[in-house]
Amino acid sequence: MRVLIISGSREIVHVMVPPLGEAYLAAYLLSQGHEVKLLDLTLSNDYKKDVSKVIYDFNPHLIGISIRNVDSTTYPGNLFFYLPVKNIILYIKELVEPEIPIVLGGAGFSIFSEEILRDLNHNIGVIGDGEYVFAEFLKKIENDDDPRTIEKGICFIDQKGKYHHKPPWRVENLDDLPIPTRELLENDAYLIDPMNKSGPVWGNIQTKRGCPMKCIYCSYRYIEDSNVRYRSPGNIAKELDLIVNNYGIKNIFIVDSVFNLDYNHVKNTCQEIINNKIALNWGVNYVPNKKFIDLMPLMKESGAVHFATGIESLSEEMLKNMNKSRSPDDAILTSKKCIDLEIEQLLHVIVGGPGETLETIQVSLDRLETMESYQGNLWQGDGDVIIFIGMRIYPHTILQQIAEEEGVIQKGENLLKPKFYISPKIKEVDLFQIVRKYGESNPRWMMPGLGFNNPEGFAEMSQVQFAKYLQ
Repeated sequence: MRVLIISGSREIVHVMVPPLGEAYLAAYLLSQGHEVKLLDLTLSNDYKKDVSKVIYDFNPHLIGISIRNVDSTTYPGNLFFYLPVKNIILYIKELVEPEIPIVLGGAGFSIFSEEILRDLNHNIGVIGDGEYVFAEFLKKIENDDDPRTIEKGICFIDQKGKYHHKPPWRVENLDDLPIPTRELLENDAYLIDPMNKSGPVWGNIQTKRGCPMKCIYCSYRYIEDSNVRYRSPGNIAKELDLIVNNYGIKNIFIVDSVFNLDYNHVKNTCQEIINNKIALNWGVNYVPNKKFIDLMPLMKESGAVHFATGIESLSEEMLKNMNKSRSPDDAILTSKKCIDLEIEQLLHVIVGGPGETLETIQVSLDRLETMESYQGNLWQGDGDVIIFIGMRIYPHTILQQIAEEEGVIQKGENLLKPKFYISPKIKEVDLFQIVRKYGESNPRWMMPGLGFNNPEGFAEMSQVQFAKYLQ
């Protein structure tokens, strides 16, 4: 069958993100004998023109549309990424014949599946890992069977308006999946700095799925499950070698929610990169952890140049409130090791969560001021610290339960339109003032929700972003 996969993301403010999940899906469907086209609308300046052309030229039997991020998770200034994706989906539904199935999926859809189906007056979608369930969907279509009978990975609204949600279909052995197909992507278009058209490009890779951590605000456990499934280090190295030597992409970001969950997996993966002499620069989402500090020289040797680290807070009280099983010293010591090794850091901080007070904010930010940085510019340019104000309330999280118990939101409230939690122990105006105060003396602390200390070129890129929204 001819399958058109569309990445509906329009987000370019931070980086242009190669659609890895869609590339995984395309690779698997190709391995099953289907014909596949992949359209990434992040790169489009006229989505109606590009969508119309690919549909008329390719004449798909089925269209899959991915919704990645719903919003920017920033407060009070928030970018609601869902709105432009919604416009795209509605346009496609008007464009194609009713008999052509349109299947929604992606991480953002998995979180808000019922809300999005009802908002779009749509009837079916895929949740969780999409490879196997999407292939089963196509088999049902080929055999004129009802896809709603698939046992896992499907959600739908029936003719009576009732929502049905099957358990997600998890790929247990990730090595069984073919390497994501990048020949369907415009690989040279994914710029590390979207404002620098002649600058370096980047690619991405996933080494595991699942997260066992219980951070109160995070939806990863719901999207990917709490059971961690690892790719083998050899399989990871094989893909990295392909990216670097076949596609010429030398900068790679590992998109795992947390890269350093397993000591031996990190060690063996780095060793495979070194043994195979893969010359690349790589970045990663890394949780501060003293146990892994002695591995950081090996990571550096294998090409690590950038750690994006969610330190969240340097207040012991707030770390406990967020269900973080570590102390502020973990972040401080990890940061010092990065400086020693000349590894660039990007630190994420959250203020305003459950139990937050002006005192805990001051403790955290005072300690943050003692942390230095390696002044690199490969990945994030001017920013070393991003401060998020408040916590975006996602369904299926502990924070949702806390917010309902405290009356911040109503029980079962629709959270598709962003809702944020601010500790009732602090006034918003005081929260904004104390954060701005620290920002004034620390110009490399970005506060996107307040539009404060944004890096050079951010305003121009935001204008491009909004122009895409207005299409």
